[in-house]
Amino acid sequence: MVERLTALTGGPVPSVAEITIFEDPYGFPMLYVGIGTDHGFVQEMADPPRSTVGDPEAVGTVPFDYVAHTQEIPARQVVPRDVVIEVLTAYLDHGGLIPPDHPHLHPVD
Repeated sequence: MVERLTALTGGPVPSVAEITIFEDPYGFPMLYVGIGTDHGFVQEMADPPRSTVGDPEAVGTVPFDYVAHTQEIPARQVVPRDVVIEVLTAYLDHGGLIPPDHPHLHPVD
């Protein structure tokens, strides 16, 4: 799925996808997943919301494409592509519920 998403977007600005559990999209947290050729991010819309954290000292934003509009993502949330894939795999492997102790997701400040 990740390779297909990356191939479909392919521009200079990585795209953002919304990922939900089809059978019950309101019963499970939704993910915003930005994925480029070498970096990306994951935001889990849960209670509390969580996101990936790359460099916690990073400042500024990184542009991603969300429905043909620039979405500025905090630079501290941007991680290597393999981390994005690991988090997305955890979401799919656990039926839409990423374990609360997942090492790559942290509560959003």
